[in-house]
Amino acid sequence: MTTPAIDLDSLRRGARLAGFDWSDAELEEIRPQVEGALRLLRALEAIPLREDAEPTTLYRTV
Repeated sequence: MTTPAIDLDSLRRGARLAGFDWSDAELEEIRPQVEGALRLLRALEAIPLREDAEPTTLYRTV
């Protein structure tokens, strides 16, 4: 499964939305980790689940 590279502009916008004001050099430095995280998320999304699968965690609200 090949993951397209994330472009610097998308990374910059995402960082600003999260409240970070990072330079392009700083964003380039973290780009490999962001791309790795996206690869892992795509792998998780590709796992087939049964329609009747129950969540592994339940939160009780009172």
